[in-house]
Amino acid sequence: MWGVVVGAVGIVLAAWIAFGRALFGVAGSLTPVYALTLGIVVVVLHLFIAQGFIRTAQRGFGHRTATYGTLFASWGCAIALGLLIPDITADGLQTILTGTGEPGRGIAIGFANPIGIIMIVFAAIALVLARGDALGRADAPPEEEDGF
Repeated sequence: MWGVVVGAVGIVLAAWIAFGRALFGVAGSLTPVYALTLGIVVVVLHLFIAQGFIRTAQRGFGHRTATYGTLFASWGCAIALGLLIPDITADGLQTILTGTGEPGRGIAIGFANPIGIIMIVFAAIALVLARGDALGRADAPPEEEDGF
């Protein structure tokens, strides 16, 4: 079940990042660029994460808390990125949160790039953890250290 949810959320978040500004009348010439770059990356990462979740469920294993934590952190960053990512319109660069007004626009654009990078990093970590969970690493007994 979680695998389907992860895949669906990945598609929705990619659409939000690429086309969400259109809901607020801020879509411009960068929309296709975002769709063909960030949108595809987000969807592909989430489809592989979903595959890891599905394989984990099929094999009867559980997930680590870190898998969920990094995935949810990636989702939060994706929502923030959709609000802060700029687009070029007839009025110039705009974001959903700030419009064309300075200094807010510059601050929003300054935060958008790091948030996008953090989103991709968290999604990649979630992918590695989900793949490990599918191999049973979350259910492995803890290793004991020798007392020497």
